[in-house]
Amino acid sequence: MILQLEKMRYWIFALFILGSSNFLCNAQEKALNAPNYLQELQPAKARAWFQQKLKTQPEDAVSLIGLANTLLSFQSTDSAKMLFKKVLAVDDKNPFAMAGLGLVALMNNDPTGESDYFERARRADKTNPEVYCFIAEGCLDLPRQDTATALTYLRQGLDLYPKYARLHFITAKLETTKKNYGTAANAYNRAIFFDPKSAFAYRNLGTILFYSRAYRDALEAFNKSIALDPEQILVHKNLGDLYYAVATYDQAERSYQTYMERADVTNDDRERMAFTLFFNKKYKESETILEQLQQNSHDESLLFRIRGYIAYETADYQKGVELMTKFFNLHNTGKIIASDYSYFAKLLQKTGHEVLATDNFRKAIAKDSSKIENFEELAKLAAKNNLHQEAAGAYKKMINLGADKVVSNFMIGKEYYFEGERWRARLDSLTKLRKSNGDKISERTEAKDSMIYFYKQADSAFTVVTNLNKDYAGGFIWKGRIQATLDPDAITTEAKESYQNALILLEKNNPEKNRKSMIECYRYLGSYYFIGYERLYKSNKQAAGEMRSRTLECFSKILKLDPSDVQAKDVLDNLSGKK
Repeated sequence: MILQLEKMRYWIFALFILGSSNFLCNAQEKALNAPNYLQELQPAKARAWFQQKLKTQPEDAVSLIGLANTLLSFQSTDSAKMLFKKVLAVDDKNPFAMAGLGLVALMNNDPTGESDYFERARRADKTNPEVYCFIAEGCLDLPRQDTATALTYLRQGLDLYPKYARLHFITAKLETTKKNYGTAANAYNRAIFFDPKSAFAYRNLGTILFYSRAYRDALEAFNKSIALDPEQILVHKNLGDLYYAVATYDQAERSYQTYMERADVTNDDRERMAFTLFFNKKYKESETILEQLQQNSHDESLLFRIRGYIAYETADYQKGVELMTKFFNLHNTGKIIASDYSYFAKLLQKTGHEVLATDNFRKAIAKDSSKIENFEELAKLAAKNNLHQEAAGAYKKMINLGADKVVSNFMIGKEYYFEGERWRARLDSLTKLRKSNGDKISERTEAKDSMIYFYKQADSAFTVVTNLNKDYAGGFIWKGRIQATLDPDAITTEAKESYQNALILLEKNNPEKNRKSMIECYRYLGSYYFIGYERLYKSNKQAAGEMRSRTLECFSKILKLDPSDVQAKDVLDNLSGKK
């Protein structure tokens, strides 16, 4: 009986060393100074720790098994096998050394040896739940997994010890490998129920909740894990990932910094830190890390991506173009994201490559049509390059995404107006060439119909502007311009009414600032009355006289606003002697 108790104490002690007894007494674990480096994904630290222990106790079975188990994570199967056999040479019934040889067989793709050693380990200590845990967890954690065997030993262990917390913990790990996140979360909750002080169970539960995008619950679980064991390492990376996902980059940076101060960090860790610094607008610090990374992995496309982004943010545009060009050459085309195209487009735009910039904004929108800023930049570039229909279409998309309706409709109206102007110029050109080159009736008809169509589209957009904001004179002025063009003989009153509405608003709101627009309004109104004067001069002298008076009034007001206006002087001179 005494020997049996001593044996049990030995294996409990061993499991502390191996980093497997997460759910046993934390205070005892710290007293033994055996950090769970493997659970923290820090195998190099685990290896160094066990090697140091063996320098003073070279025959210590616990340290030999711990080191062998660690070497398996490096796929050093021969060295691990030698250490496990060294333990068995002293204690041929050691279940953990036998189970270790089963893990070696698993890594060597030897299913017969694997099964034999695992069964020998189980029979050596059938009532020890940690034997089942050791086998199952090893089958899950090694580079070559065996989920079926893991499940077999978990079931056997749970049949004997249904309330043993670590068996539920490893069950959760098994379900996680299958991406059964709901089942995994339930298993972690059971582990916590049976051991409420399990920091690792809370941490892993938080990770599952993070995968499920239950960010608030994940944050609560991570914080509980840290409260239970503030000396952990990996949880701070998990916490950083969460803050990164919800775009809380300052807190993500702090969490990653804590992790990196404690861990043997990988290039992936450094990359994530660099990305976080980028989003935290710490561009120089991010660039420094990325440059260091590229000294070791010069062809890593993701590094060129972020460096290209940083080059734009720091106004190093030509360098940015070069970096993004390298990125596109190296990166998997199926994994290019919208921001890659949009940043490249902005860099090309800044370096004068507007056609290529336009094309890349189109690609960015094709990848992600939810970004207003991409549509806005595309609209500006399209307008600048006389692609007015595309510009108008982009502004319409912006409205659908929640952009200001007044501003966007105003821009739509302008783009359609300029497209109408383009067709008007085409019509004028065809008309002038009609006598020398023959009358191209079909082309003139197309030009005229297109001109009218786009002017009317513009008018509709400006009508929306005036309906949404009745105090904005600009909408009325543009409507006046369009109607004046569509009705050059002033047959209708639509242009007149638009200009009158605009004039009322302009005179009411800072006339001095609005002088140029007021002159435009008076000029059209004066021209409208003058056309009426000429039309009525022979048939209705009285009405013609009223038109003449209004014409004089409008052009007189123009001269008050601008005494140098030549047209106003000419009209007043010519009409002054007429009745």
